[in-house]
Amino acid sequence: MFDFLRHGVFGYRFPENPVDSIFQLYCVGYEKVTSRDYSWHGLTRQDGPLFLFQYTLSGHGAIDHDGTIRTVPPHHAFMVEIPGDHHYFLPGESSHWEFIFILVRPYHLRSLWDEMIRQTGHILHLPQDSLPIQAICSLYRQASSEQIQDLYQASSLVYHFIMELYRYILLPADPESHWPPSVREAVRYMKTHYHLPVSLEQIASHVGLSKYHFNRLFTRTTGQTPLSHLTQIRLKRAVDLIRYSTCTLEEIAWQVGYTSGSYLSKIFQQHFGLSPREFRHGKGNEQPGR
Repeated sequence: MFDFLRHGVFGYRFPENPVDSIFQLYCVGYEKVTSRDYSWHGLTRQDGPLFLFQYTLSGHGAIDHDGTIRTVPPHHAFMVEIPGDHHYFLPGESSHWEFIFILVRPYHLRSLWDEMIRQTGHILHLPQDSLPIQAICSLYRQASSEQIQDLYQASSLVYHFIMELYRYILLPADPESHWPPSVREAVRYMKTHYHLPVSLEQIASHVGLSKYHFNRLFTRTTGQTPLSHLTQIRLKRAVDLIRYSTCTLEEIAWQVGYTSGSYLSKIFQQHFGLSPREFRHGKGNEQPGR
């Protein structure tokens, strides 16, 4: 998901006057820090008020919150308010800290943010293929390719991320947790490699099963074939890009693992009964797998 992204930080100060319903994106970034100078104190920063969500991809960091120091390892995020009584930093025993983060203004988000903190505390575990992380990855991808053009587009991306995070935290556990380990691993593999030309043989080999045994096990467990599930993942990602980005159909096809925009359009039409162009212009609200 992150292997083809460049590190960077992108800040936003839009000229439009804020509207009551706007969620305000302040900054989004993807960084890898190795210097012991990396250290942020929440009570001394001058850029607040802000909410910060920061997710570890590799290495680990640490955060001192209200006098308790906790590690933030891979697949964990911390959530804090700025200004606030916290200090996050690269600890001495960690060689690096690679993470993706987002800073948003708290306007209109206070009740949602406080409820999420109440449910999980300030540190939470999120699989890298979870929908909130897919959403922040999509947001960062659009920022890094200069596709975020105005306050309203930025607001819709923030809203999408916050809603995925809120849903992940508040809804019951995913039924996938009861699937056999090889099926869960296959789904994880598909969710993190959907942008590549993945074959049934490759997925089966990854989980250590023969193609035929894997196909039977996966279909019996999930009710659909592995390649149908992969198509569902790709289309779900395509729907998000069509709805929330300004990417061309060719660009979207490349990002979701298809060789051309015309082929993506054909698959999209088969599944939803309308073209990607019609969907982008508001003629449908379908979501694969819903």
